[in-house]
Amino acid sequence: CDQRIAAWTTDGDMFVVKDPDLFATNVIPQYFDHNKFSSFARQLNFYGFRKMQSKPIRNSDFDANTAKHVTFFNENFKRGRCDLLKKIQRSTRGGGGTPGQDQAREVQNLREKITSLEQTISD
Repeated sequence: CDQRIAAWTTDGDMFVVKDPDLFATNVIPQYFDHNKFSSFARQLNFYGFRKMQSKPIRNSDFDANTAKHVTFFNENFKRGRCDLLKKIQRSTRGGGGTPGQDQAREVQNLREKITSLEQTISD
């Protein structure tokens, strides 16, 4: 994708849609049967992505160049980490879901975070 339309953040932990209008007309139709940015964002929500707030705290911090940027985060969607992609699953709101599996997955995620933090501390 054109870096002027969407790109990874410098740390590779999130991706930024820099021009939602161009993203909707040029990128979304390549992968979906629509060209609506709001529908794309809603689908991301079903897969655990969260829109990160980027509004300035002070008016003096406002930057017209980045005002329309939309940043998305998912702990299992990181630049260069294809191994994490299998952990991204669509949520099952309501019906047929298995809360036990969801809890077990969350416990496993927390264990992995603890292990990672312990390794960071010991390094």
